[in-house]
Amino acid sequence: MQWETPTYLWLLSLVPALLLLFWLGMWQRRRKLPQLGDESLLQELMGGYSTTRRWIKALLGLFALACFVLALANLRMGSKREKAIAKSSEVIICFDVSSSMQATDVNPDRLTRARILAADIIQSLAGNKVGLVVFAGNSYVQMPLTVDTKAAMMYLNTLSTDMMNNQGTAIGDALETARIAFEQGGELEGKSRAVVIITDGETHDDAARNAAEELAAQNIKIITIGVGTPKGAPIPVVSRRGFSDYKKDQAGNIVLSKLNESMLKELADVGNGRYMNLNEGKSVVRKVKEDVEGLDKTSGQEYTYAEYKNHFQIFLLLGIVLLLLEQLLSDKGSQWLRKLIAG
Repeated sequence: MQWETPTYLWLLSLVPALLLLFWLGMWQRRRKLPQLGDESLLQELMGGYSTTRRWIKALLGLFALACFVLALANLRMGSKREKAIAKSSEVIICFDVSSSMQATDVNPDRLTRARILAADIIQSLAGNKVGLVVFAGNSYVQMPLTVDTKAAMMYLNTLSTDMMNNQGTAIGDALETARIAFEQGGELEGKSRAVVIITDGETHDDAARNAAEELAAQNIKIITIGVGTPKGAPIPVVSRRGFSDYKKDQAGNIVLSKLNESMLKELADVGNGRYMNLNEGKSVVRKVKEDVEGLDKTSGQEYTYAEYKNHFQIFLLLGIVLLLLEQLLSDKGSQWLRKLIAG
């Protein structure tokens, strides 16, 4: 048994807080009521107002709130447990976070589209080890190799062009960082490994080809994905207040950032992989998955996994029922019951 999103359980602290506020309100009301006049007369004027019913309504509402919070957290229970032998490959995604990725020649901008594509690729590679290297003027490992898809998605969502002070597009440095990441965090051999580069390729980095050749010598496949268009687009300069201008050269001319497809195709050829353009859409994800599935799979450790079923529906239904009861219950006592007692 586990909660899918246990963070929502913190909202349960609202229940005792609201209960305390309600009690304070009722206490204040009870304390001030005698000041208004004779208590029996006030009860007559209030037409059978019931403090007990008021408390029952409040408790029903609070229990309904608790049920909705539990539904958000989503209780999951394993229906069966099985053992399996992991067979996987190791893939490192090198992701360009240079300022040129803010260009808008793809909608809404290069970085956003590249992040969506990377998310689709990571999800399609579930079961394989995936790592993440970010680069601009230099590079570093953002996430070491892991089979935890949720962790990979979390790291991916943090990517922005503000995370690197040293600007540029150092693809060679990124490939070298990926090679070291394989050596330090990997368990497989070259033919079971691949590097996926997602970039606009706007670089004159001579080290890129040398790094690609070194990876190819270790039988590591290189897949390149171009982001942008050969026609290019200006690079927005975004301040804390929002868009302010476009990047300009020393002569004051607006700089156009263009996709360097020829260089990315060259790196893919050297690395025995393939080049694709982000604008090819879902076929890019399918082709990357095919390439990774075509790598030599290595048997890993035996692990146990469980199939889970969601049970949020129970709490959702219970919350709705309690909320309906709260709405149907009146603050006043039943008229026909009072008449029956009166005789």
